Parts: sequence; structure tokens; C-alpha cells
Amino acid sequence: MSRSSTSSSSFIERYVASVRADRPVLLAFILFLLLASLLVPLSLEVWLSDAGFRVNVLAEAYGMLMDLLLFGCLLLWLDQKADRRRRIDQYQNAINDFCGWDTEEATYRIVGNIRRLNRVNGVPDSLSDAYLADADLKGADLAEVSLSGAVLTGADLKEATLSGAYLGNADLSGADLYRADLSGAHFGVFPGMNAPERKRETVLEDAFLRGADLRDLRNATADTFRNARTLYKARLDPDLQAAIEEQYPELLEPRAADMRE
Repeated sequence: MSRSSTSSSSFIERYVASVRADRPVLLAFILFLLLASLLVPLSLEVWLSDAGFRVNVLAEAYGMLMDLLLFGCLLLWLDQKADRRRRIDQYQNAINDFCGWDTEEATYRIVGNIRRLNRVNGVPDSLSDAYLADADLKGADLAEVSLSGAVLTGADLKEATLSGAYLGNADLSGADLYRADLSGAHFGVFPGMNAPERKRETVLEDAFLRGADLRDLRNATADTFRNARTLYKARLDPDLQAAIEEQYPELLEPRAADMRE
């Protein structure tokens, strides 16, 4: 191999390869300038003498401009989709890291990442075994999320969306579910699942369910709500409402201590 070919190869490895990897846009611009410096002088005579040539060049230029516009919009859309997916994965992984930790820091981190997910129209894949005692989840979107084993004692879930959520044996003692959407939620563990008898139900001790949407519930009976604080103005299916009126009528009655606008 000659010295000139060796030096050319070394130049490519040292400069061109690094620019291609680190600054691809710059490399493309340099190649454009090189090609333009070759083509323009060769076509200059035709450009000056042939009006039809200039018309064709302009037509091609406008066509290329439209292609660039459409391609740019497509790339922007794909990039936004990919960025959203990356952020959702990042937030979900952060939540998974803290599920099972019974600490205030875990609560703070999980709540923060739930909010971030909601801002990009995402919801957690799962919050099983999450420690969310006294968490501020007002208005949070937790639709179809598994909350089995989660600790939500005293949590603020006012106007939160829990439609289709799997509550399993979550502890919602003292939780504020004022006007929360629990339509289609599953209460208690699935039949056949291994769980101690005392941990087969969703705990609703002193849970505030005024105005909550409790229609189309799965695995829920009047006994499910026997220890709740109130069901006043809750939206219930007719059969469930009739059973509660018969067995626990006080849950459907207004109490001065529970009055809100």
C-alpha cells in the first residue's frame, strides 16, 4: 500500500468518521457544498442560456421544498412519539424502583412520577405494593391500574380517576375519594388467588366516598362498603343501591360532618 493511500485512510478515520458520528448534519452540509461546487459550474452555461432549464430547476426546487416540509413534519411527529415513549418508560421504571418501599421518600417519588406520567397522557402500569399513605393524588389518572397490596391510608384521591382499576387488597382506610371515578373497578382479590382471608378484601375503613362513581363495579357487594364513612350522593347500580339501603342505610344519608359543596 502506498503512502498516499495510507494517509487518506488515516484522514478518513481521524476526521470524517468522527464528524459522521458526532455531527452528521455538518457532514451532510459539507457534502452538499462539495456537490454544488461541482454541478453549478458545469451547468452555468445552460442556466444562463436556456429559460426552460431555469423553469425546470425552479419546479424541482419547489417540489423538494414540499418534500422537505412533509418529511420534516413526519420526523417531528415520530420524534415526539419516541420521546413520549422514552419518558413514560423512565417514569414507570422510577415507580417500579420504589414500589415496596414503606417510606415517605418512596411516596414522594411515586407521586411525582405519577404526575409526570399524567402530564404526557400516561398512567402507571402497576402500583402494586406501593406505599402511598397520605399521598396527594387529587385528580390523578389511575385508570385500569393495579393497586393490589398498595397502602393508600389517608390518601387524597378527590376527583381521581380509578375506572377499571384492580383494587385487590389495597388499604384505602381514611382515604378521601370525594367524586372519584371508580366505575368498573374490581374490589377484592381475584377468585382463586392465594391470599390470607383477612387480606382478600379492599379495605375501606372510614373511606370518604361522597359523590363517587361506583357503577359497574366488579366483585363488590353491600358488605364491601360496610365500614366506609359515607356513600352519600354516590352513583350506584340499582341492585347495589337497594342492597345498601336495606343493610347499611346510614351510609346513604347525609351527615353534617361530611357536608361539602
